Amino acid sequence: MNTNIFKDSSMRAALFICLAFFGSMSFASDKPLMTEMPGIRVAPPIALPDSNGQPFNMKEYEGKYILVNFWAHWCSPCIKEFPAMQALYEALNEDGEHGFEIIAIHAGPPQGRVRLFLEKHNITFKTVLDANMSVEGWEVRALPMSYLVSPEGKLIYKALGPREWEIDKMRALMTEK
Repeated sequence: MNTNIFKDSSMRAALFICLAFFGSMSFASDKPLMTEMPGIRVAPPIALPDSNGQPFNMKEYEGKYILVNFWAHWCSPCIKEFPAMQALYEALNEDGEHGFEIIAIHAGPPQGRVRLFLEKHNITFKTVLDANMSVEGWEVRALPMSYLVSPEGKLIYKALGPREWEIDKMRALMTEK
């Protein structure tokens, strides 16, 4: 069953409740960074415009680990984790091999705020816009929601809620699979 909170208006109300809950939480480093995905699932395709209006297709990142993060500019827990994601992106790409990528999918109309946010916080990883919340096949129950995709294109880990995106823990997840 494909559960997508953005397709059902009653689920949108649940989203705001979840966001309020996550917004009141602090980051907890004792919880696992991500939880393992049961079974073997191929990551659903993502083909959306990026934050500069250029076409983007996730196929461009085949053969790499990809952290797919669903967020919105109005979601305070989402915003809170962006500096840690940027630090993770830089640390895992400092060797120049670029075996790790991040795709941040903005859910809903950007209202002219996404590019300003990215520029203000010097975000350099790929950000795409899903203005109509049309991406299908991802089980996004609340924001932020993240998935780790293997170089073979399989969903291997997920995380619901904000994270500190600890570099050593992410490296360990990437070497386990």
